[in-house]
Amino acid sequence: MLTELRRDSWTIANTGARNLLTVLSQDIESNIGSYDRVLLSVVTKLEDPAFLSLEPRLQQSFVFGATLIKPYFTSLLVLDKDGNVIRDAGGVPPRVDNFSDRSYFQAHANDKSVGLFISTPFQRRLTGNDEVLGLSRRINAPDGTFAGVVVGTLRLQYFRDLFEQAELKSHDSINLFSQTGTLLMRSPYLEDQIGRDLSATPNVRRFIASSSGSFSGVAAVDGVTRVYNFVRIGNLPLIVNIALSHDDIFEAWRTQALWIGSVLTLLCAMTMMLAFVVRREFVKRALAEAVTRQSEAQYRLLAENATDLIIRLDGDLVRRYVSPASHAMLGLDPSEMVGHRTRGIIHPDDWPTVEQMVAEARVTGKPAEAIYRLQHKSGAYVWVEGRYSFVADDEGFIVVLRDISTRKSAELKLAAAHAELAKRANTDGLTGLANRRRFDEAFEAEHAKAVDQSKSLSLLLIDVDRFKLFNDTYGHQAGDECLRRVAKAIEACIRPSDLCARYGGEEIVVLLPGSDDAAAYRVGERIRMAVESLDIPHMENASAGKRVTISIGCATQEPGSDEPALALIAQADRRLYEAKRTGRNRVLSAFSMPTASEPPKLENEPVRLEAVETFLSSAQEKGSSSLDLIARSAAELLDAPIGFVSLVGKDELTLIGRHGLGISTVPRDIAYCSHTIAGSEPMVVYDALSDTRFKENPLAQGDEGLRFYAGAPLVDPETGETVGAVCVSDYKPRDNVTASERDILKDLSKLVIDELR
Repeated sequence: MLTELRRDSWTIANTGARNLLTVLSQDIESNIGSYDRVLLSVVTKLEDPAFLSLEPRLQQSFVFGATLIKPYFTSLLVLDKDGNVIRDAGGVPPRVDNFSDRSYFQAHANDKSVGLFISTPFQRRLTGNDEVLGLSRRINAPDGTFAGVVVGTLRLQYFRDLFEQAELKSHDSINLFSQTGTLLMRSPYLEDQIGRDLSATPNVRRFIASSSGSFSGVAAVDGVTRVYNFVRIGNLPLIVNIALSHDDIFEAWRTQALWIGSVLTLLCAMTMMLAFVVRREFVKRALAEAVTRQSEAQYRLLAENATDLIIRLDGDLVRRYVSPASHAMLGLDPSEMVGHRTRGIIHPDDWPTVEQMVAEARVTGKPAEAIYRLQHKSGAYVWVEGRYSFVADDEGFIVVLRDISTRKSAELKLAAAHAELAKRANTDGLTGLANRRRFDEAFEAEHAKAVDQSKSLSLLLIDVDRFKLFNDTYGHQAGDECLRRVAKAIEACIRPSDLCARYGGEEIVVLLPGSDDAAAYRVGERIRMAVESLDIPHMENASAGKRVTISIGCATQEPGSDEPALALIAQADRRLYEAKRTGRNRVLSAFSMPTASEPPKLENEPVRLEAVETFLSSAQEKGSSSLDLIARSAAELLDAPIGFVSLVGKDELTLIGRHGLGISTVPRDIAYCSHTIAGSEPMVVYDALSDTRFKENPLAQGDEGLRFYAGAPLVDPETGETVGAVCVSDYKPRDNVTASERDILKDLSKLVIDELR
């Protein structure tokens, strides 16, 4: 123990020294690095060809602006190639002096690869008693020849102040050496030692020979034996060491050794007294063992006639006694089980349960129970209920096992029946996906978790394009098979932690916990391509190559959001409708939604404009009364103050039917209908000021701004071109437009076409 304590004293002292060494070297490297960056900045500016074109006042400000870092980095000079002072951060004009005799000048004059040069200590000529180091960088002429140096002076007081912050013992020291072995600073401070060349001493030679290390040696300064921990400071030509006195390191240990020796002497005396007491206890134990043998005989009588299996285990869980009931329960005679570890016949999956039960009984001292499986001699497993009682005297256990295989079999069958019932209750019968009930439960739980843990939650709402036409064309059995194949393709594209559920009809929803908008969009694209690659024929889906495709609306609740769960579904639903409106077979998320304020350009614009002129002539010929009635019906059925029927011309919209509006034309570049005609389904703008396409639109501004808009396109049955729209609008934004309201607008658009034909 004394050896360990002595080694600990040594380790703790050296660990503390190395930690202090790291802090000091990092501080010195950081500060000198800051000063070096000042020098490099000045050199860069002086070597810039455009520098000489500046006025002298601007040159001074440009070169030395905020360069001195007080209180230690206090002087900064520029010397020409002859060592003359040509610039001084202290003011204009610079003082007249020549420093060609200084080492920081000669080093750069003789070698262009020196980099940052740090001199030995010297006294500045300006103050006479101020010990400093010179930090210098070479200035090159345009042709690469020597043009002078930039030199700054660092007060040795910096190192003295830094080292004196450390808490040292009386014989410890901190030393800073140059790479050439010159002592730059020492703590405790000895003025006569600063600047002394110690490169010939054994200790300093070891500092110079290696970048870091630790060794014991005798100090050349005061003759004290110390352990030295040293390190070279980064790429700087500086070495710092922490020197700890051997006497100070082991001072506390010597005190402990004295106390421990005294205690050991006392313990030896007490041991002799204890020997007399132990002998007396042995006599008492012999009498107790005789009584125990009588009790054990009675215990065996009970154990050997009991139907439960009784086992005695030692502290290593080796069987020392097994009752005859082992034959009936496990097909094994007691002799086959005694002397073996209990783990051998326990099912591997149940061993952790038994370990936990054993630990609980040992810690609490109370009986612990568990249910687990034991292997029968035939190889089958028997379910048992085990009760382990800890015996403190020998740290063993008394184990009572009862066969519960019949009861366990009934429990397992009942659990399987419950699991099957739960699966059927949460599974869609057609697709095999989770049903709406399962989705609602999972969505509510994941939404609450996302809010509590400030995590992302994304949702994909998926709809099979033109599925009603698929059923009408191929029949409902083919439609069911189509849904099953689509569901499997979707489920194959998601993670095990995600949930895919049938939302209703041909709609499928995918819940993506922890996924942000970009990740959800990537999953949506993967799903869209997977369904497209099924290549299921769909003659009524001509725009997608006459095969089955899907449209996907993607919505994401960002971390920290506390929006209600239904808002996420509503957002996904809106983007799904927009995906269907703008061509189907696509994924729309926050960053893929249309954002341009300019109306989309249409491919067959000349053909469309001809159709517009035809319908406009028909409207003028038949009058506006019937179209006004349709506009009014649209407004009333959707509970809006404004309804209108528009034809979108080249430069403007003509309102051929109106309700609640006094204008007859609107410029095409600001009209909502100009965006509606780019799709085949109704377009809905729930709040124009929240929609990037319309938030700057003049129609949406002010108290009378049109914040809500819904419009169904008017399609010319002969050309297939969209000529206008049946629309409603409101001064207040809305949260929702139902599918039936969209159908109303679509039906009214057909009615307008019939009226104008």
